[in-house]
Amino acid sequence: MPNTLAHFGIQGIVSHVASPRLDPKLIFLGCLLPDLPWMIQRALQLFHWIDPYTLRLYCIAQASLAVTLCLCAALASLSTQPKTVFMVLGTNVLLHLLLDALQIKWANGVHLLAPLSWELWNAGIFWPESLPTYALTVLGLSYALWHWRAAITLPVPGPTRSRKRLITACGWLMLYVMLPVWWLSGPAETNSHFVRTLRAPKALRVGQYVEFDRNRYRKHQPQDILRTFAGEDIHVDNTILDHSAIISAQAHFVGPDTVHILAFHEHTAFRDLASYTGIALLASMWGIAWWRTKKPRINSSARNHASNEEAGHETQSGVSPIGGARQGSNSDLYG
Repeated sequence: MPNTLAHFGIQGIVSHVASPRLDPKLIFLGCLLPDLPWMIQRALQLFHWIDPYTLRLYCIAQASLAVTLCLCAALASLSTQPKTVFMVLGTNVLLHLLLDALQIKWANGVHLLAPLSWELWNAGIFWPESLPTYALTVLGLSYALWHWRAAITLPVPGPTRSRKRLITACGWLMLYVMLPVWWLSGPAETNSHFVRTLRAPKALRVGQYVEFDRNRYRKHQPQDILRTFAGEDIHVDNTILDHSAIISAQAHFVGPDTVHILAFHEHTAFRDLASYTGIALLASMWGIAWWRTKKPRINSSARNHASNEEAGHETQSGVSPIGGARQGSNSDLYG
């Protein structure tokens, strides 16, 4: 995928051309939602009791357009402006996936038509480490900073108090969590991310074609090693680099746990750094905007509390809360 900042730039421009008054925070949130399953996957991989192949299939299904739109609907249902929020989030989810499909991603792609079709779509025009990505990243950072003031000034959309909409939001969220479980067989049957190939008994791998997306290549004796997303170390029978690196590769199995690499691309840390920067900017926007939205309420409550205390003190001193003498007997009123 392009990094998060790259999504901010092109998607922000398209969204604001369509509707100039949109809240940048919502646009940028929509840019991030399709990547949420992959972010959670990184955390869940720390728990070794989770089968990595099943987890991969689950994330593939959850990152599809149809399932991500369920998350958009859940978030929109929590807002007092559900139609606007869903439109902004849903449009940017679609734009995100379309932009992802433009990059070269071996053993990867997007699912726009799932569950009708689980075939990966990937136009494969440019690598993450290329001029188009660098240009989009600079554009995204500039665009986010340019709209920073508007993003933190516009109030956070208020949460709904409608019990019906809260129940609706829970229903959509349940679909977001459960649909991938019901659809695990889809990406498995089409061998998405080559899960079926890698999961097969090792004896059946020999002669099979396989691709790897952003895996760690490590120098080792007597053979170099390529670690898969499942944590398996695959031996490499040909030397392609004189140093360890993160690579994408096309290969075929020449042994149960040995591949011969046909082509490879070495990745840098640029994508991760740009993505972390974009996520930090987005979190800051929402955090500051939430505080600015909440602060007037805090100040108002503090002023009301102070006024009540002052009124109580004046009442005890014989002064009316509205500024006159305390009204008591007739002699007090008329002397």
